[in-house]
Parts: sequence; structure tokens; C-alpha cells
Amino acid sequence: MKQQSRVDLIKDLSSHVAVVRPRTRLLLPSMLWFIGSWIYVVALSLYLGPLREGAVKSLVTSPQFAFESSMGLITGALFCVLAFRESIPSLRHQWLVYLSYLSAIVWVSCYVLGLTFPALEPSMLGKRAHCVLEAYLYSMPPLLIGYFLIYRRYPLNAFRAGMFMGVSAGMIPALFMQISCMYDPQHILTHHIGPATIAIAIGALLGLIFKKMK
Repeated sequence: MKQQSRVDLIKDLSSHVAVVRPRTRLLLPSMLWFIGSWIYVVALSLYLGPLREGAVKSLVTSPQFAFESSMGLITGALFCVLAFRESIPSLRHQWLVYLSYLSAIVWVSCYVLGLTFPALEPSMLGKRAHCVLEAYLYSMPPLLIGYFLIYRRYPLNAFRAGMFMGVSAGMIPALFMQISCMYDPQHILTHHIGPATIAIAIGALLGLIFKKMK
């Protein structure tokens, strides 16, 4: 009898609770952030300097260059999805995390392999004198905006969410530099991909700061 009363009480209480729509729609905000970030990076990069001569044509004439560029785009998109899914409890899938890590490893490995077998002939053509500083300039605003969008929800692991957002924000300029700056695998690893690690660290730091503010 006592248990029956408890069940009735729960039913009675739940019947008067207003229906709340969970905030699980992430496709639109994640797409808007990813596309908007690309527009910002491309526009600012073209404002500061032209693309490397023949870079776009190389995407068609060199399958290896096209593959490593495609892997970069896919990896950035995957980590964008990861970051936004971290903003809502229970939406994180471990298989997606593994897939994103694998994609990132393949992408970086392309340039490690390129130290011996480069996709394009390494040259100084198109070199930007301050490409490292440009990478920071390109990645920081998208990173801050992206983490604000995540923080408006409720990431249980703010550190991990910030780290994933840092990966995606840092990869966009790192990838676009492949056609706007010189092509040389060693330069790419140190001056294009290297600054992305700073974006990852700042994203993780944002996560720690905002976690304490919750």
C-alpha cells in the first residue's frame, strides 16, 4: 500500500509538470559556427595577402595534396561536432571520439610522410613572413565565439569541450595556410600545425576557467 501511494504521488506530480523541450539541436549552431569561421579565416587571409600561385590547381593535379587537404577539412569538421556534442550531457559517443582522433593522426601523418615524400615540390613560393602570427589571429575569435556557444548549454566536461573546440578552431587556419602560404612539410608542421596546439591549450584553459564559474 505504501509503495502504491508513492507511485501515485509520482504520477500526480509528473502530470502537472510543464513539458520542456531539451536543447539537443546542434546541427544548425555547429554548422553556422564552422562555416562562419571558414568565411572569417578566408576573408581575412585574402585581405592580408593573395593565395599561393597555382595552389588551387594543385588540388586537382596532385591526388596526394587533395587527400591531405580533404583529411584536414574532415578532421576539423569532426572536432567541431565533438565540441558541440560535449555541450549537452549524454550526446557524447565514444566511437566519434576515436574516429576524430584517427582522422587527426592520419592528417598529421600526411605531412610527416611528406618530409620524405612531399605531395608538392617544397618551395618558398607564397611564403608569408608572419604566418604564425596570422594563424593565431585567425583562430582566436572563432575559438572564443565557439566556446561561448558551448558554454550557453551545459558541458559536463568543460575542459574536454574547450580542447575539442580548440582543435577545430586551430585547424581551420592551419588547413587554409596550405594554399595561402608556402608548401613545405617541415614548415607546415612547425608554422601551420604548430600554432594549432596553442589554440588547443587556450580552449582547454577556457574550459577550466568557465568550469569554476558554473
